[in-house]
Amino acid sequence: MDLVVIKEVSLLMNAVGVGNCFLLSFSYLKKKEGRTLANPILSLLFFILGSVILNTIFNFMGYSDSLNGFEPITNALIFGIAPLLFLYVRGLGKEAHFTNLWSVHLIHFYCYLAITIISIVLPHSSFGQWGRSLTESKWMIFLWNFHFLVYLIVIFLKFRKEDINFPWTSKLLVYGIASIWFLNLLFFLYRFYVQPLPNLFYLNITLLFSVMTLYLFYQKLGVEVIPKSNYRGRKLNKTQMPNGGTDVLVATIREQKYYKDPELDIRALSELVQMPYHELSFKINQEYHQNFNTFINSFRVQEVVQALENQQHKSYTIMGLARQAGFKSASVFYAAFKKEKGSTPTDFLKDII
Repeated sequence: MDLVVIKEVSLLMNAVGVGNCFLLSFSYLKKKEGRTLANPILSLLFFILGSVILNTIFNFMGYSDSLNGFEPITNALIFGIAPLLFLYVRGLGKEAHFTNLWSVHLIHFYCYLAITIISIVLPHSSFGQWGRSLTESKWMIFLWNFHFLVYLIVIFLKFRKEDINFPWTSKLLVYGIASIWFLNLLFFLYRFYVQPLPNLFYLNITLLFSVMTLYLFYQKLGVEVIPKSNYRGRKLNKTQMPNGGTDVLVATIREQKYYKDPELDIRALSELVQMPYHELSFKINQEYHQNFNTFINSFRVQEVVQALENQQHKSYTIMGLARQAGFKSASVFYAAFKKEKGSTPTDFLKDII
């Protein structure tokens, strides 16, 4: 194939990748699925990936000099990739940490970004000159690669330590970014110690970002591009309900306590259990004869019932126990409890005392 054609195809695919990353960033920013998908974290992560691809396109086309400040800001943004990836993975673990953009792991990223912006806005000030010398230092490149490596090691150790099945899309995101970082590191070392490489090499590296995010985008739309779910083909007796069921879906939800997330919705759960959205919806409706909210609230009610039977109401109010179980409002809790147990929580507590 002609080299010119390869360049044109690479540019086109990278341009599609930029748009795809920004679409993913916007969609995660707008969706309200709570801590389970760490939406703000993923939104910023995909925004940074899109900016990196766009900066590579500008460099390849020779526009970087005319876009003063874009490349330094993009170089600062990449300091956020590794910690954002770590925060996302940590939010999926057993401890299910609430993730947000004010984590201590992002402090160095915000500081470096602020120094970069100030050095662009005030280039002739003493601070601006110091900031530029810092951000343009080759030692900063080595520092970034070292900090990226440390975070990747921590993430991989967490994968091995956590006794849960992380979603396939999460593994793809982690291993994909790790592989691209490793390739970029090899190219950097070759350029630093041997000779410079054509920009086409770096354009094709970001092309890997584009392909990976396109895969994630289509999976997010509901296209079944992930391996078939472990739940496919398993049947549940229609008389078997969540409270006493032995179905693998019920067992997973109960073991991982996904229902304790008050913002959990069906799309968030479908990613957590690696089951396509349409299949999960069908299973709940047809096999359990419930809608999603009733299905999840049944787990929450059982959590409260167990707490009441264990006398935990002596340390917490009943509503406090309900909030710990994942209920957001008192009205929803009392309605769900009465529907499940046929009595109010107060009357239920009197019967067991």
